[in-house]
Amino acid sequence: MSYTYNVKEEIFNNEMVTSIEKKAEISAILLSKNAFSENKIELRLENLTLAKRVYKFMKDITDLKIEIKYSISKRLGEHNVYIILIPKQKGYIEFLQGTRKLDVNLILSSEDILKGFVRGIFLSCGYIKDPKKEYALDFFMDNEEAADKLYSLLLSKDKKVFKTMKRNKPLVYLRNSENIMDIMVMIGSIQSFFKYEETIMIKELKNKTIREMNWEVANETKTLNTGNNQIKMIKHIEKEMGLNSLSPVLEEIAHVRLNNPESTLQEIAEMVGISKSGVRNRFRRIEEIYNNLRKKETEE
Repeated sequence: MSYTYNVKEEIFNNEMVTSIEKKAEISAILLSKNAFSENKIELRLENLTLAKRVYKFMKDITDLKIEIKYSISKRLGEHNVYIILIPKQKGYIEFLQGTRKLDVNLILSSEDILKGFVRGIFLSCGYIKDPKKEYALDFFMDNEEAADKLYSLLLSKDKKVFKTMKRNKPLVYLRNSENIMDIMVMIGSIQSFFKYEETIMIKELKNKTIREMNWEVANETKTLNTGNNQIKMIKHIEKEMGLNSLSPVLEEIAHVRLNNPESTLQEIAEMVGISKSGVRNRFRRIEEIYNNLRKKETEE
């Protein structure tokens, strides 16, 4: 089963939904699926569990006659399509106006309306990636109005949300893990939220460990490269002029480095009994002597 399926399954199994949430959820589903028309509401769904939920919620919030049937679609492989139909009848116009009147300000005025509306859009057209792979929450809409509403709602809640067109459909999407988890809590997928958070913590811990290991390897490589370079300079000086021609402090540090090729500057400082910056200054002077020797050799 996909990650999205598991998140939605948790929502389907949660029966603690208020009447206001039901109305907002149904409104969002109908709008996002472009189900409204003047003479009927026709909602086409491929998910049987969602179709049953919509049918039940519609029965809870209206006395209108509701029909449900299914057909077999052969588009992209044979599968069932469940059709929920409310034909034009007495009370239809009032129901239509009631479900379509939810503007952004009204949705934001009630936590229940907001939760129901965002949940409805997620159930109808939301897709969430497994956080092990990627932080991504996408809403593929059939309706530009629904996309604009969702985008405005999430933006007003300070979420890092984006809107574009993909495959000729409006797409609202998020790529921030904290924002995605906030929405999971909002729509009622609490257990999925905890699992998502746990996955992120484990993933970040692994990444931190890898970064630290890479840092250690880089430092070790840097230390070896520094030591090898210093040894090369010291041996050249020894060959051309002898180490005893150096000042006592430089001769001392040269012998310490030759005897400890893999030691860090800090470790050498502790052996000699001076500061790390003092060791660095002595090697800088050795480098100057080496560079002068090389320059004379080039001139000759």
